[in-house]
Amino acid sequence: MSRLFARGELKLALLHVAAELGPANGYAIMQGLGDRVGGSWQPSPGAIYPALLSLEDAGLLTGHDDDGTRRYELTGAGRREVAADPDVLEAVASRARRAPTPPVTVGALLDRLAGGVPDRDRPLSAAGVARIEALFEPVLA
Repeated sequence: MSRLFARGELKLALLHVAAELGPANGYAIMQGLGDRVGGSWQPSPGAIYPALLSLEDAGLLTGHDDDGTRRYELTGAGRREVAADPDVLEAVASRARRAPTPPVTVGALLDRLAGGVPDRDRPLSAAGVARIEALFEPVLA
C-alpha cells in the first residue's frame, strides 16, 4: 500500500485542522483530521501527538494547559503555512478514497466485538469459556 501522506503533509494537514477548529486539544485535532481525510484511514495517537509537539517546537502552534488538557492554536507563522498550501487536506482525502480497504484481522475483529459486549468484565464459568472457544475454533484452527 502506498503512503497516504507525502513528506510534510501530515504536519500541514494538522495545521489546517487546527485552523478550522480554533483552540483545541490534541484529541479533537486528531478526530478532526480523521473526519476530513476519511476513507479507511484512522489517525494514530503515536503519529499525531509527536507531530503536534514538533509543530509547537517549530513555532507554528502554541500549546497551553487548560485544566489538565493541552490546547493548541495556530501562530501567525502557522497561519502563513496554511495559506501557502490550501489544498493539502483535499489531496490527502483523495488518496484515502482511492486506497484499498485494508483486510480485517482476527485481532481487530475481536477487539471490535469485545468493546460492544455488555458485562465484558464478568467472570465466565468453565462451560461459558468452552462455548466461546468452540465458536472461534474454526477461525483459530
